[in-house]
Amino acid sequence: MVKFFTDIYTATSTILGGMIITINHLFTAKRGIATLQYPEERWPRPERDIGFDHGSYNVIRSRLHVDMDDCIGCLKCERACPVNCIKIETSKAPERGEDIKDVKHIGITSNDSRKAMVVTRFDIDMTECCYCNLCTYPCPEECIFMTGGPNSKKHPIDYEFSEPDRSDLIYRFAKPGTKEGMEKLLNDDNKVEA
Repeated sequence: MVKFFTDIYTATSTILGGMIITINHLFTAKRGIATLQYPEERWPRPERDIGFDHGSYNVIRSRLHVDMDDCIGCLKCERACPVNCIKIETSKAPERGEDIKDVKHIGITSNDSRKAMVVTRFDIDMTECCYCNLCTYPCPEECIFMTGGPNSKKHPIDYEFSEPDRSDLIYRFAKPGTKEGMEKLLNDDNKVEA
């Protein structure tokens, strides 16, 4: 019976001791030290070495970025993705006029490759991405890459890609092509070639 009352006393004194510390902190803490209105307010990121050399480190937990001007629609990155977070749809380049029938490309990439496919959909779901960087290696045009690191010239590093809604983490790089849009693209390309 004595052990029962001893346990009650110990439990009560322990709870009261913890509550006194909490109440004391509530009234003596500085304003704004504990609460940060997160999406609008952010802690400043310290300027210091974070453990790697930006020039040599290639896999940074950031996000994937696609340079759509260089994408030829080969689907190699989609096939290499182990979690299938990349969705690509392509269509053949539309026919041009009779006089330039032999030319069936819709543009030239920065590596001087001719684009024969129109990429109508290029979506990356970053909620499924495992940041393995496997999709970047098979790309013949090097148009898909992780942001930051050696790619900081193309796209700077950013550590925070949080969104209040999960659907905002699906990055849509290509706009669905319409017939009018493709005709405009072909007309613009004809002007460049002429």
